Amino acid sequence: MKKIQVKLSYQGGDADFHMLDMYDASVSLHGFARAIAITTHALLNDGDVKRKGNRATGAKIFVSPPQKGSYEQVLTLVIENPIAASVVAAAFWDILKWTWSKTLDLAYEPETPTVKKLGERVEPFISDIEEVLESALEEAHRPIKNNPDITVTVARPRVGDVIHMNSETLKSVSIRTEDQIVTGIEGNVTKYNILSGIGRFYEDKKGHTVSFKLPDKAPEKMRKGVTWSMHHAQGEEGEGKIEFHARKVVSAKGTLKRYLVEKVLRKQNANKQKQADA
Repeated sequence: MKKIQVKLSYQGGDADFHMLDMYDASVSLHGFARAIAITTHALLNDGDVKRKGNRATGAKIFVSPPQKGSYEQVLTLVIENPIAASVVAAAFWDILKWTWSKTLDLAYEPETPTVKKLGERVEPFISDIEEVLESALEEAHRPIKNNPDITVTVARPRVGDVIHMNSETLKSVSIRTEDQIVTGIEGNVTKYNILSGIGRFYEDKKGHTVSFKLPDKAPEKMRKGVTWSMHHAQGEEGEGKIEFHARKVVSAKGTLKRYLVEKVLRKQNANKQKQADA
């Protein structure tokens, strides 16, 4: 059994008087509990991204009474029978900082071998977990949502701060889906998870990869188009090109979070379709 403590420090507004609005505090704590459970479950279960339920398989999360300070709360994560007790703490903080930073548009790359392996998979682990973490971390920001002067710091006791949350990071998890369907999104699929429908797509116009998601009940033709692109992209340059018709999911900062794909066309078919529409 391994115990890991997570310290949450709220500062600004009512937190400076050692109190928080009861509803805001409960929603925030619930969000942190969900986010920690999602992250811990992935670490302990070979990168499995938990989409339902608020518990991590192989671990429990406990809360202690508020501590002295502006407003501090300590959560204790109890990991039952870790495979390697000597490295689980380092891996936990590494995966937490990596996945939460990615979701909050902060810069950080994993450092431990255990977490690096998750980023090297064909399946887009980081895009998968980012989508699930968004709502949990938005809840964690609840006091900030009602008072932008409040900040929250996630810290590793006796080591230092890990994540700093404020009104700017709140914008990264305040997302909306645009109604307009965008066409002409061309490029190659680089990673794809057949179970979640989430993947990574190298968009030619942007010159970098972006996340995408297929509908839950995507037709077989759409799924085959995605896997065809990923397979043929490994061949000669220019092969495996497809076009997405999709709606954008964007943050309050205007950052593209992912494409929700409505249609997948192979490049040659996309050109034929355009000619037919002309």
